[in-house]
Amino acid sequence: MSLRGKEVRPLIDAELHEKLVVMAAAHGEGTGEIAKLAARLLEKMIAAEWHEFSLTLRRAERLGKRWKAVEGDGR
Repeated sequence: MSLRGKEVRPLIDAELHEKLVVMAAAHGEGTGEIAKLAARLLEKMIAAEWHEFSLTLRRAERLGKRWKAVEGDGR
């Protein structure tokens, strides 16, 4: 089996692991497929967090430009 990306091996809470096992079973995936489900969920979460982060960066850049215009020498 080849990896499709970079490897990350996070440790998760035992209770969350049990929930992951139940979700994998509900998706029809065996216990050997738990890592694939965890990877998909982690990718979704990273994408969502990145989206929020990038919006914050854009807002900060816009505010920074506005602040420079207000703070400037009146031009």
